[in-house]
Amino acid sequence: MKGVGRQGLVRSALLVVTLLFVAQSGAAQSGNTGPSTQAWGALNASFELSEKTRITAILEKHNGEEGAYGQEKIGAVFSYRKKRFGQHLRGDVDKENEYNLILGAGYEFIRTNQNASSKYEHRLLLQATPKYVFALGFLAQDRNRVEFRWNAGTYNFRYRNRLTIDRPFKIGKVRLSPYAAGELFWDRNHHSWNETQYAFGVQWPYKKIFMLNTYFLHQNCSTCSSNPLNVAGLTANLYFDWPMKR
Repeated sequence: MKGVGRQGLVRSALLVVTLLFVAQSGAAQSGNTGPSTQAWGALNASFELSEKTRITAILEKHNGEEGAYGQEKIGAVFSYRKKRFGQHLRGDVDKENEYNLILGAGYEFIRTNQNASSKYEHRLLLQATPKYVFALGFLAQDRNRVEFRWNAGTYNFRYRNRLTIDRPFKIGKVRLSPYAAGELFWDRNHHSWNETQYAFGVQWPYKKIFMLNTYFLHQNCSTCSSNPLNVAGLTANLYFDWPMKR
């Protein structure tokens, strides 16, 4: 995909996610507690640095994830791939799905908007994601992440474990990958497993540069003001070689 086609696809992805961000802005300031339904948008851009390394830039806007207000997140994650599947290659848009183990480290900056004021969080993360291909082409991946968090001057530590199972299909000329995921959170300051998330979605890849992730997520959180939380989400994922080869 070259020239106008690539540029048009990137602009379209940016437009879709931007519209989601704008649509959330009013709801983010409500401050209501109790059950909540939100729309989340995100944009990820991954740049291949070498055969086994990548850096991914992250832009997200979430309402109600940990409180009743909106959060804006920017960050970057560096990852290293080990142990290729070999004969079980999936031909996935995401090259990391061709390897048995992904190691990563990153940084995230989060701004939480509360009425006329804002709070800021700095977050360092380390993660390891083993992946396995089972019978019938099912891929299971278990992301283990630790987060070191400094939120408005308060330090916290959190462990997250996310298990995802997906299976790619091709219907005519359309490729898609339905998936199911579940994630558990352990919080140091609350000394408990205080949060769970369950998600069901479909990934829509296009050639080798783009994948759209559409999903529904349900969150239960014993320490959050918005509980339970239901989310309709949309994530645009862009993939680039660096230097550009595709």
